[in-house]
Amino acid sequence: MKISVNWLKEYIPVTHTVEEMANKISLTGIESSPVELGTELTGLVVGHVTSVKPHPDSDHLKVCMVDIGEDEDVQIVCGAPNVAADQYVIVATHGAHLPDGVRIKRGKLRGQESNGMICGLDEVGVPAKYMPEEFENGIYVFDEPQKPGTAVYDLLGLKDKMVDIDITPNRADTLGMRGAAWEIGATYDEKPNFKKPELNADKIKDLNEVDVEVEEKSLVPDYLLRELKDVKVGKSPLWMQRRLWNQGIRPVNSVIDAANYVMIEYGQPIQAYDLDKLAEKKLVIKKAQDGDKLKLADEDKVLNHNDLIIASGEDILGVAGIVNGTVAQVDENSKNILLEAGVFDGASVRKTAQRHDLRDDASNRFEKGVDNGIVSEALVRATQLVDEISGAKEISKEIVGNYTEAKPTVIEGSVSHINHLMGLELSTDEMVGILDRLGFTVKVDGDKITVTIPTRRWDMAIEADLVEEVNRIYGYENLPNTLPAGMETRGGYSQKREFSNKLRDVLLGEGMDEVINFSLLSKKEVDDFNTLNTEYTKLLHPMTEDHEYLRNSLIPGLVRNIAYNQARNNNDLSIFEQARIFARPKGQTRPNEIEYLSGAISGNVISDSWNTKSQKIDFYYLKGIVDEVLSFTNADAKFEYEATADYANMHPGQTAKILANGQVVGLIGKLHPKYQKDHNVDETFVFELNIDALFELNEKSIKSQSAPKYPSVSRDLAILVKSDVENAQIISDIYENGGKYLNNVTIFDVYEGKNIKTNYKSLAYHLEFLNPNDTLTDEEVEKAFSLVKDSLVEKFNVEIR
Repeated sequence: MKISVNWLKEYIPVTHTVEEMANKISLTGIESSPVELGTELTGLVVGHVTSVKPHPDSDHLKVCMVDIGEDEDVQIVCGAPNVAADQYVIVATHGAHLPDGVRIKRGKLRGQESNGMICGLDEVGVPAKYMPEEFENGIYVFDEPQKPGTAVYDLLGLKDKMVDIDITPNRADTLGMRGAAWEIGATYDEKPNFKKPELNADKIKDLNEVDVEVEEKSLVPDYLLRELKDVKVGKSPLWMQRRLWNQGIRPVNSVIDAANYVMIEYGQPIQAYDLDKLAEKKLVIKKAQDGDKLKLADEDKVLNHNDLIIASGEDILGVAGIVNGTVAQVDENSKNILLEAGVFDGASVRKTAQRHDLRDDASNRFEKGVDNGIVSEALVRATQLVDEISGAKEISKEIVGNYTEAKPTVIEGSVSHINHLMGLELSTDEMVGILDRLGFTVKVDGDKITVTIPTRRWDMAIEADLVEEVNRIYGYENLPNTLPAGMETRGGYSQKREFSNKLRDVLLGEGMDEVINFSLLSKKEVDDFNTLNTEYTKLLHPMTEDHEYLRNSLIPGLVRNIAYNQARNNNDLSIFEQARIFARPKGQTRPNEIEYLSGAISGNVISDSWNTKSQKIDFYYLKGIVDEVLSFTNADAKFEYEATADYANMHPGQTAKILANGQVVGLIGKLHPKYQKDHNVDETFVFELNIDALFELNEKSIKSQSAPKYPSVSRDLAILVKSDVENAQIISDIYENGGKYLNNVTIFDVYEGKNIKTNYKSLAYHLEFLNPNDTLTDEEVEKAFSLVKDSLVEKFNVEIR
């Protein structure tokens, strides 16, 4: 809301600059900034066109002689189609400065001397969308004679100074000049002086031509009308037009402009109808039917049963509190006018305005709230302005569709308690004075104060609101500075958060990129990866079907990321997410929130280069990353990978559960080919780890030791074993039987195919033996090596090769 200083002066004395005022208002808690229009403008004066003749060498230019208050008229060449003799216009003289750095100089246009420029409003700083429509494609012409040579800035408000108040939703009372005057006046200890609008009593008649019925009284607590007979609709006066366009409102005609003017003045939207265009002499405020159409100037809006409308017979005049259609629009031919002032439910207005993309100045005010205590007065003011400008012969009494008595709020408080909360020692008189500046009525009974809040401040309800008001007006900057007392809370991450951050850093170090996804999934997605076999948690009011359920796995979100990127030809992907999943045990109302870490890799892990060949992702590459993550848990646990076919959307031959001391803490593997096809992703490998479960594992003690002094002894072992025997089983058995000096076991060859029995595979291992305190003998190594081979033959029926 832009508060014009010139307009504000009608209510309170203003002696400060807009910069000072904006800073002072901001200190009261309402963010404000200064606005000074037309600071760059110079050399603009009123000109009187004394003659116009065609340009000899142009079919659209005209040569004008213009009186600009100098000894002789000046010649100006003008191309505007509406220029004519005896007009009073805006002239930019030689050397004048216009917006955007434009400077006017003398010159010649097609051989004819031109000593300036006759201007349109848009050329001197008024945006085209706010200027009167009749001047959109031409120069501006004053409606009344002006003195030639007079500066035009004040006439047109081109250098108006304003304070732009950025209000919060609870302070909609400042969306009107009068409410802003109370706020700014209180800031400077000035109480505004308002003149109560009055109508010509001789014109008020007992007219009963229009009936009104409010069907939705709960949504329309107040609805008032007045009829005006035999008005002459024309242009509104210049003082009103300039105030409107500086507020971002286009002047239309004397009736509509008066309604808009009152909206800015009071903060109460007013609507106007052409009484003679009504289908019936009755207005009905009701809910629309599905499929009803509202006719606007540029389009039709299809309404539904949630929209509150104003209708006359079969015609829909407008959407309540938002916009009027064209059916009963007031124009220059209108003679009998119906003015409307009402209060409409803010939530209903907001939803309808959003649904149909019709938010405007009126809906903005109803959404935030209007003062139901000034509805009748605002209607009187609008009627008064229309009568003064358009000359009504008769005015009806107030027609009441619905009326709710506006009752002021009464709040009780304590001077000592307010001082205690603020840390001040204000006297009762000082506190009463502050509240009085705001227009509040205060009764004092010892330490107790009873404050009556006017209806314009509907944001106040409890004593805490009084504390805030006293604080604001006294000045936050004047409050005493004190250091906080009490125990300090040391900042930092919890141990679990530090643990999860460490695992996250490992993946970043592995070159993976972190992603963040929504925690809501569709029904199918929670079905796809319910690896915990948990109950689903559905939202009561989901916004879309794709966001109905809390996620039970991070993998569906990663798959969406992969699909999105691959659809855009970004195929080599390595991403992870660290977030919570929601598992709800059967019979439990609220889900448990469990921290998880999941990753997905697709495409090549090494790209083609002059000295390298591309390498596609495989199970073992991803397993290496997971091993690295698990190594940083520092857990005193035995991590194992157990092949599984339990997960329907994972490849049954390339998927494993991740175990820690026999407890499942995650999974790793390749997405099932059918699942990949259904989701439009190429070959993708994923993993998922339960961070909470890993955090609960006991930490192991790490002891440093010196490098071994004695050499190690190695043996290679090749075996032939059935294909269904896992490598992990073989390695586990080797460690169990290799003795205390077996230091490391590594598989270095796997072969299946030609010269190997069907359903068999050849495995080769490298075994390293080391005694840190002595040199191992061949006898010691051979003894252990023999035990390893014997055990493998006995348990797995292997053939030693």
